[in-house]
Amino acid sequence: MTINNSNTKRINVLYLSRWYPNRYDPMPGLFIQRHAEAANMYCKVAVVYVHAVSDKGQKKYELVPEKINGVTTIKVYYNNNVAGIPLVGRFVKMWRFYRANMLGIRSVKEYLGHFDLVHIHILSRLGLIGLYYKWFRNINYVISEHWSRYLKATGSFNGLFRKWFTRLVVGNAAAVTTVTANLAGAMRSHKLKNNNYIVLANVLSPDFINIKNNKPSGAAKKNIVHISCFEDKSKNISGILRVVKRLADMRDDFHIAMIGDGIDYMKMKEYAISLNIPSNILSFKGLLEGKELVTEMGNAALSLIFSNYENFPVVINESFSLGIAVISTRVGGIPEYVNDENGILLDAGDEEGLFIRLNMFLDDKYSFDSEKIKQKAISDFSMENVGKKLMDIYKRFADGP
Repeated sequence: MTINNSNTKRINVLYLSRWYPNRYDPMPGLFIQRHAEAANMYCKVAVVYVHAVSDKGQKKYELVPEKINGVTTIKVYYNNNVAGIPLVGRFVKMWRFYRANMLGIRSVKEYLGHFDLVHIHILSRLGLIGLYYKWFRNINYVISEHWSRYLKATGSFNGLFRKWFTRLVVGNAAAVTTVTANLAGAMRSHKLKNNNYIVLANVLSPDFINIKNNKPSGAAKKNIVHISCFEDKSKNISGILRVVKRLADMRDDFHIAMIGDGIDYMKMKEYAISLNIPSNILSFKGLLEGKELVTEMGNAALSLIFSNYENFPVVINESFSLGIAVISTRVGGIPEYVNDENGILLDAGDEEGLFIRLNMFLDDKYSFDSEKIKQKAISDFSMENVGKKLMDIYKRFADGP
């Protein structure tokens, strides 16, 4: 769907993204794809995404044009298998990365004709392209940062050159959007200065809009869902399993569905077996997408997050859109969205606190207005509303430096 006022100039926006759904994995940057779709309702968006491939059989550069939910997308797969002297190989890889981007941009110009603004998602390397268009083509760029590397808990924003270059890129951007004020604050703490930091929510998938929650009223068992990328260091899935084991030893009136996939998926399944958690209490569903995910979530009475660190997981938006309350650790930007009206907060790593609060939830000690949660989420996170906010940003900065 496209919405455009005929009296308003149509703005053309080039999206460059470090993460994006691709032929090898449909999940990375899915929230960026939704931002592109939301913006495309009000302006003309085209996406360029490049993906390094180590397979020797991969062509040096392979351009794959697609139309994804109305958004023109050029995915460039390039051969990153470089043998020989490591320093030379590093230079060649970097050259191929930028060459792949420029090939994609050249191809996308056939659709856009020209672009009024560049929207960069995820720093730092893509920032060089933004600087080029600002300094040599008089075209502004805005940045959307989603990465948790700036958070103190991760300690992963390191390197003198990386810090210097990122500061240069951020300082020259027309604006920087983050999904939470917490992430913006973390970036500022690294002296990433910009006069226009803007908090911009992630977009709900249309699959989650106007869906009836399927959880049966007065059911004997309460269903709880945990959805993540199954990386235990950040998501603390092992902590969840230990708490579930304690609960299972004293009651059986609940079921927890573990949804997702990732590097620690099998390890967590094996850990659950070693804890001897009954199968009627815990199940591993694997990766679910689209309507299959919505159906599974729709059976839930509570969504569970126990992360050690986070920015703002999109599963919170999705849970709220179904009227499902969230129990989560008080990390990253989560407290900006989760409060007493829609969820329960506790400290990271507090297994005793999680055990107590889940017991209280199962004993009906908490009460939430499901319809109120749902309506607020649709208002805050719908594609139309986030698209309007993006369009407002583009109108402010599309006229060049």
